Amino acid sequence: MAEALGAETRAARDAAVTVTRDPHVGQAYTDLIDRCRDAVAAGPGLDYVAHYGSGVFDFSVDAFESGEYAGRFSEPVHRVRDDHRNVTRQLISRVEDFGALLEALDSGALVRTVVQTEDAAFHCGRVRAGEYLVGATLAADRAPSMDWAVNALVTETRVVDLRLGGQNPGGVPVSELPGLDAPSVPYTRGEPGMAEVPQATLFDLWAHAVNAGDLNYAALHRGWWPVHTGDVLDDLALAPLFRNVGVRRRRELYQEVAGRLRTDVARLRQTLRRAGDSPITRLVLDVEEGAIYVHWLGAGLGDFLFGVTLLQDKVDQAELRLRRLAEALGAVAG
Repeated sequence: MAEALGAETRAARDAAVTVTRDPHVGQAYTDLIDRCRDAVAAGPGLDYVAHYGSGVFDFSVDAFESGEYAGRFSEPVHRVRDDHRNVTRQLISRVEDFGALLEALDSGALVRTVVQTEDAAFHCGRVRAGEYLVGATLAADRAPSMDWAVNALVTETRVVDLRLGGQNPGGVPVSELPGLDAPSVPYTRGEPGMAEVPQATLFDLWAHAVNAGDLNYAALHRGWWPVHTGDVLDDLALAPLFRNVGVRRRRELYQEVAGRLRTDVARLRQTLRRAGDSPITRLVLDVEEGAIYVHWLGAGLGDFLFGVTLLQDKVDQAELRLRRLAEALGAVAG
């Protein structure tokens, strides 16, 4: 969750916050602008947030002129602001492409998309159809604080302004990963000989990671190819989640989504280029019923872990479980 700023630091950041409004923005946006301004001023993770409706920029709030970023930029601050406006606008198009891709899963709308690079992170939060709040941080290690700040803004905007229910983006936050009662017995497939890790080791790692309580599916990809996949989608505890799309079809669809990443991630990298050219390290596609995660492994663009949870309240916990699996893979692979 977000760390708190000291009183003096908070006051200095608050004084440096800049609000940029499009001329069409009127009184209907006042409360939302104030809410976003307070979130950016509170820091330290949320450095920028913009609001879009029907593809049109409404306003942005940023802390780019804060003293902590003095000397950080190689161009004038107004250009940094313009770059973020362009990136966030284009990011919505990429997010809507991902949303269309995920429709076949019948897991609900794509409500939260997080893209993290080595240097920064962005969060595109869906308020309702066609309306988005898009946040950014200039420091990758502050991505969690930025992420939860945007989650809170989206939820409050839905509940207070629009009288809609919350969508629980990110699920329930966790700080520690609970242990499993016993190893699972995942349904596995792939070509483990390509994984550079002994097959028995892969089976053991997956048995201690994939489970019915949070991380339900995980696939290791090397050179864009799935070399080891394991899931517990057949577990009876998950059966009610497959009333519309069966287990076999769901597995096929996850493979299709992973197979599309080579093209989709290239477009995503192009979108982010104006805000920096560092590699993407993490992608989260959080739908109404669970989430898909992609965590890259090392420098290889086609080397990654692809994870899935079907449980919305366990979205944060499942990603932490996937992160631990990535760490374990790194340890055994050397």
